[in-house]
Amino acid sequence: MTGTHRPSRRAVLGAGTGLAVAAAGTRAGAAVRGRDTRGVRPNVVLIMLDDVGYGDVSRLGSRKIETPNIDGVGARGVTFSQMYSPGPVCTPARAGLLTGRYPQRVGLPWVPGPGAPDGMPAYERTLGEILGQRGYRTGLFGKWHLGDPAERPELNPLHHGFDEFFGIPGFTTDAPFPVYDGAEIVDWLEGDEQTGLPRRHTDRAIDFVRRNRHRPFFLYLPYTLAHTPYHVEKRFEGSSGAGPYGDLVQQADFHIGRMLRELRVCGLDGNTLVMITSDNGPDEHGTGGLRAGKGYTFEGGIRMPFFAQWPERIAPGTTYDDPACFTDVVPTVAAIAGSELPADRPMDGIDLWAAGRGRPTAERVLYHYHDWTLNAVRRGRWKLHLPGRRNGLQPEPGEPRPPLLYDIGADPGERHNLAGAYGRTVRELTALGARFDGEIQAGREGALRRARGG
Repeated sequence: MTGTHRPSRRAVLGAGTGLAVAAAGTRAGAAVRGRDTRGVRPNVVLIMLDDVGYGDVSRLGSRKIETPNIDGVGARGVTFSQMYSPGPVCTPARAGLLTGRYPQRVGLPWVPGPGAPDGMPAYERTLGEILGQRGYRTGLFGKWHLGDPAERPELNPLHHGFDEFFGIPGFTTDAPFPVYDGAEIVDWLEGDEQTGLPRRHTDRAIDFVRRNRHRPFFLYLPYTLAHTPYHVEKRFEGSSGAGPYGDLVQQADFHIGRMLRELRVCGLDGNTLVMITSDNGPDEHGTGGLRAGKGYTFEGGIRMPFFAQWPERIAPGTTYDDPACFTDVVPTVAAIAGSELPADRPMDGIDLWAAGRGRPTAERVLYHYHDWTLNAVRRGRWKLHLPGRRNGLQPEPGEPRPPLLYDIGADPGERHNLAGAYGRTVRELTALGARFDGEIQAGREGALRRARGG
């Protein structure tokens, strides 16, 4: 990443396992019993929800939706209060999560529909491939949405580092869509037939854990919940105070609980790193007071709930309050597992574990895109929305037009534009954005060519 992370100065030792915690608040670090974690090779479970907002889990303030299993991961580990998706819609979020690179570099800054030629390039190295090189067994059970294997067979997750795949290639609809088991289509679902799909994904994930409990594994479980259309299992209908959407979030929490219990039954929970998040903001539901939602690069569209537990290494109840991004997952997990990152390309994420241990780096800069358009630049407390750009959708009638400068620490709801009072900050962030976007646009043609199989 062009801009990197500056850790805070204060360090506090966590309780229990002795995790080092430092923060601009408190920050989860990595020192445990005086030794580093590099090469420990924990099991890794990465769970992603779909279109679930920052404010739609009870640990982050929801009073209408109860998520005790998701909350428990944060209580037993670390809560990231400012974790950002690299895109306000699902494909770019997943591309950044699995590669550690901005989705524009991957050539997937938008959502390709069924039959589109775009997909995960062979050039990219996913987290599945990176961990597979360290002897991990890898499985994906759920929503891929990084290419249609029916259009190009090489877009199947089996060609991108996953030993097993059971799930769907794109988004759920009421029209028929395929279910894959490995390279084969084994089912077509439409309408209410998709109601039991999350249960099937969880069943396969539990079976994967049981079969691989004696070796390190990477389990990626990207649920279809709570993307539209809302088809709820009978036992969860009316269970929340947020309508069918909230019922689906509670349904997801139930199945996550099943997965977590299996880790405990198999005696694996102590040395398993579990991460839970969502891909982007909600269509129409809770963002915890953050502005806008899915499709916007305002906070409500890109700031995600993110919790992680690793009982043998992370002290319970810690928080990480500095800005972070999905692109950080690959370098962080790779460092923990002792895997090497590709050295022949820019990597936009950072090793959060190292940052938490107080290694000195420059102040972190994040760049927020919608499609190929750089909408906003974040550095420290400041976030600048650039002029003349579509911010997913246009601002509401009567809202001021960019440049919009917000002090995110004091104004996470992005209500008070300070651009007029901090002209120097506006100029600095504008210049940073211009330099970085120049790099991205220079690589656009090559990224698109790779994503289309060239």
